[in-house]
Amino acid sequence: MKISAVLFDLDGTLIDSAPNLMISWASTLSEIGIKVTPQDIKKYVGLSPKVIVSKFIPDPSNELIEELKERRKIYFKKNMKYVKLFDDALDLLNYLKKAKIKAALATSMGKDMLIDIIQYFNLDNYLCCWVSADDVQNPKPEPDVFLKALELTGEGKESALGVGDREYDIIAIKKAGIKSVLVKRDEYSACKSVTPDITVNKLDELIPLIEP
Repeated sequence: MKISAVLFDLDGTLIDSAPNLMISWASTLSEIGIKVTPQDIKKYVGLSPKVIVSKFIPDPSNELIEELKERRKIYFKKNMKYVKLFDDALDLLNYLKKAKIKAALATSMGKDMLIDIIQYFNLDNYLCCWVSADDVQNPKPEPDVFLKALELTGEGKESALGVGDREYDIIAIKKAGIKSVLVKRDEYSACKSVTPDITVNKLDELIPLIEP
């Protein structure tokens, strides 16, 4: 495939932040009397804070969501040691950099935490741009973050790939009109309502398929 830009989801695709996010959200919600275990959060990892909070609090106000985001950020930063960059993700990012193919992030993470992650793993050495949930109007599974990321790369849909590890990533990528790649990280990577264009078990499997 002739590719000039690859648009990545972040959580579960490039990094494994699920353990941290699960602990952070469970601790945050428990502070306000909602008894949630980290395992209860797992299947929602990668969705926007508003969507996650709405799973446990009916029709939460914007003020409450912002307050909970701030509390969660404190826990997340304290537990950063639980976040890791997937080895196969680093292999692919290195290949894209050498091949001069643009790499961008299209994530549901808030901008504040996203910057912490980028700095922690030095991802700015590999990425041309990034789009957070705070930069668009509609979260995944709407296509906004992928469309905005593609716009920032300056490349066209016909030469782009969108990569994610969840069904809502693939739905968003397909709505954006971009060729989709599913990386199967765990049991929650199954797609029932949509079929990815490409499915891999590890991101470095894409290397022989991508031509600059």
